[in-house]
Amino acid sequence: MTDQERVRFRQLWNRQTEGETLSDNEQAELSALIAVIEQEEAAYLRPANERLEAAAIALEERNRALLELVQRKEALANRLSTIVTEADAERTAIDAEVQRLLRSGPAVAAGA
Repeated sequence: MTDQERVRFRQLWNRQTEGETLSDNEQAELSALIAVIEQEEAAYLRPANERLEAAAIALEERNRALLELVQRKEALANRLSTIVTEADAERTAIDAEVQRLLRSGPAVAAGA
């Protein structure tokens, strides 16, 4: 936008915001100047928006990877819990068998 266009925009904008009615031509001119400003803003902001979008995509990918790792960790914890439960049951069974054998008294040697 040129300096002349900026001055004209401010003139029209100020008149309109002060409640003055613009002619159809002036309203069209103001609309065109607003469109130019919006295009310039979009062009100016495009690189920042692209960086933000790329960062958001990278963050989503990292979050998906972290979620997968959390799920794997939960599955491992469940497997380990099952293994510990089974090991405890086996230890208890072994201890019970040892106690049963010790209570049964000394074994008699064969052929004595």
